[in-house]
Amino acid sequence: MSDEILLDTGDGTIWTVTLNRPQAMNAITMSMAAQLQKILSDAATDANARCLIVTGAGQEAFSAGFDIKEMAGFDNEAMRDAFVQRDPLFKTIALHPLPVISAINGKAFGAGALMAAASDFRIASTNAEFKVTAVNYGSANATWSLPAIVGPTVAKHILMTGKTVTASEGLSYGLFDQLVEPQELPDCTLKLAASIAEKPRDAIEAIKALVGKSLYSGVAEAWQAEHDHLLSQLGRERKGGGDVFEKFLSNGKSGRR
Repeated sequence: MSDEILLDTGDGTIWTVTLNRPQAMNAITMSMAAQLQKILSDAATDANARCLIVTGAGQEAFSAGFDIKEMAGFDNEAMRDAFVQRDPLFKTIALHPLPVISAINGKAFGAGALMAAASDFRIASTNAEFKVTAVNYGSANATWSLPAIVGPTVAKHILMTGKTVTASEGLSYGLFDQLVEPQELPDCTLKLAASIAEKPRDAIEAIKALVGKSLYSGVAEAWQAEHDHLLSQLGRERKGGGDVFEKFLSNGKSGRR
């Protein structure tokens, strides 16, 4: 495992995963996405694991999204391949047998927002921000995850405008479960994780699965519909010139990820 992903398994029950590229706002590279999938897979089969925490290093960003600089050299085929490899990460989080807590220590933009929305809990610091950026390049994300958290009307407002949701707005929407000062975020998150970890794993797994079934026609089906839509957009010419891939990169370069 590279130092871009830090894993602390503590006593084995609570696994804390830290995106460790603060100099790049914890932007997620292809390698990091693969490492995250591996950690999630390992936790799912580890008999001692009870809960996972995902956070970012520093106080500026949870994650600003997938790494724009890495993708700048991708042609359309490489971009499509990257999407196919990375997009299942969010479904894996949502369908993971164990609860996943996102400790949002700053900006959660793009893929960072998608990870947070796929998680079971979102505890945020007072400097947290949340933004789903797909509409800026003519596509859609978080259509299968966000409505179950904030309701369809608020979800459509966030997704259709591409607005930046502030920490206080996120709390009022129900997007963030709790808002704490930055220095309190690690302890607060661990406290929730510990209260879950002390319960029987079978019960925790059952609760997550059953609540998921009660909310969705099926997470897998809803994720697949969005995945297929996005896949169909890659390399496709759009009104106004340029394809979705080109617009994605141009938005990233302009700081709008």
